[in-house]
Amino acid sequence: MKKCTSCNIEFNTSDNYCPLCQNELIGKCDSLSFPNNKWFETNSLILKIILFSSITILLIFSFIEVIIFNSLKISLYVSLGLLSNFIIVYFILKTYKNIYNMLGKYGIIINILLIIWYLVTKTTIITNYIIPSICIIELLSNVVFGIILRKNYLVKYSSQILMNIFLLLLPLILVILKFTTNNILSYICLLLSIISIVGLVIFFYDDIKEELKKIFNV
Repeated sequence: MKKCTSCNIEFNTSDNYCPLCQNELIGKCDSLSFPNNKWFETNSLILKIILFSSITILLIFSFIEVIIFNSLKISLYVSLGLLSNFIIVYFILKTYKNIYNMLGKYGIIINILLIIWYLVTKTTIITNYIIPSICIIELLSNVVFGIILRKNYLVKYSSQILMNIFLLLLPLILVILKFTTNNILSYICLLLSIISIVGLVIFFYDDIKEELKKIFNV
């Protein structure tokens, strides 16, 4: 059996890298009764999580739009954005080695591009709906990853989780700067950010404290 010293999990696999964290495995694998591909299984799991998060946010957004505006016009734009996001993530999984690190940075890259897009086009759909939706998807993805991989995911990628939580404050900044005309999703992002921070402090205070020390070199 091969073992990942980071995850402290043993795998009977011919792969050389952990399917969860991509650290190098040590040891030798036993004879395989049939070929396996943990890397493919991990990628499939991530795609399922992204798909679930995308469908969830689209349903919530569509519900809010129908209740408030009795329309699904803007939801169409959101669905196109979510579809594009899924396609991009699919190609990332095909080419990038350290999947979780890349997905953690991906949300920041997308939001920077969206802000540039807004500054060029002045389209408030971007700041009202698309940016907050991306931020919420990032949080939902982290929640699902945390449930599946449990504490190991939270501890190993806590800096990225913290980054994603503070990313939820971006829509509020856009509200303060008066770049938005509808603030419902922005306020939802703020609420989710506060809830996430409270949850981390209550349940994982020591781990988060250690991570902050590493980040700020204290």
